[in-house]
Amino acid sequence: MERTAGFLPSPEPIPLPAPVWLLQSLLFITFVLHIIPMNMTLGGLVILGHGEMSGRMSEPVRRWITSYLPITVAFTVTTGVAPLLFLQVLYGQLFFPAAVIIAWAWFAVIIALLLGYYGVYAYVLASDRLGRWKGWVIIGSTVLFLYVAFAFNNVITLMSTPFRWWELWQERNPSVHFNLNIWEPTLFPRFGHFVLGAVAVAGLIAALYGSFLYRKGEEAGRELVKNGVSWFVGATVLNYFVGAVFLFTHEQPVWRAFIGDDMFATVLLWGGVALSVFALIFAIIGRRVERPFTFVVIAAVMTLLTIVTMAGVKFMVRSMLIARHAPQFNLKDVPVQPQWGIIVLFVILLLVGLWVVAWMVFQLQRAPAGKGQTA
Repeated sequence: MERTAGFLPSPEPIPLPAPVWLLQSLLFITFVLHIIPMNMTLGGLVILGHGEMSGRMSEPVRRWITSYLPITVAFTVTTGVAPLLFLQVLYGQLFFPAAVIIAWAWFAVIIALLLGYYGVYAYVLASDRLGRWKGWVIIGSTVLFLYVAFAFNNVITLMSTPFRWWELWQERNPSVHFNLNIWEPTLFPRFGHFVLGAVAVAGLIAALYGSFLYRKGEEAGRELVKNGVSWFVGATVLNYFVGAVFLFTHEQPVWRAFIGDDMFATVLLWGGVALSVFALIFAIIGRRVERPFTFVVIAAVMTLLTIVTMAGVKFMVRSMLIARHAPQFNLKDVPVQPQWGIIVLFVILLLVGLWVVAWMVFQLQRAPAGKGQTA
């Protein structure tokens, strides 16, 4: 840690275009907006891949996931741009060295995204022509998107622990240019926590859509509710154990902050856990009752609040780690020269974009099943 100060890059001489608190708020908001379609995409792919491998895929679940995958992949990539840019603006001193150090592992993200996206379209639009290969195509896409998530987790953990840069850059074989941060103890628990959360959300959204269909009298909606809630409950319960491992693999001062040393951090974490427990209860009730719509909606609202609180927890963990391992990095020292015209334009375009997305989702919901799937 003592060597960190020697190789931490100097701050960009260009002033920040807005106050730090505003950029951090926009980073948080855009990240939460990105998480929803990302969870639907990654979780849906895992569910599809599991179904193809096991041969026990529910047909209503398969139709539902394939109807939205091309759309949510596009939304995932598009909504991921803004939080990535805000992250680079605020934490460029830490983010860019971390991305450079893992080298080809970072460049491979673009290749994996393109090939994974092609695979999704091939599975959805040319499933009949793929024949017996269709299962392998969607499994391949699932692996590629899991790799993208794993690469991002590598960069995020590495930017928060700059003392590892020296090990990866100087103490590895210079001919190796695929420097994943695999010796970081929090990496695999973090990645598992991330993937299980995506599967849980994808399952619950399937149940939510199924409860809507069942409310309209479509019997297939009932199967969607049962299967979706099963995925949600299974992934969430398993995530309690993985999440505990993720928390306690951090240094003691960090995890102790979330069990009483820092009141706000403690309330934020355990408030999110409590919300997820309530979501579980309402989802299980919804799976068993004759009219599941109200219960599944409540579970979805609780889950959305859980996502927001857990995003806050991740932001706090990152801040704590940076304060411990890169104390010379201080956003208060970065010059600020507000460009309010650009910020106002961004907020207006963001709001208009959200309205357009809501309108598109409404139109997709009204479209006949065949047209919606082809879109």
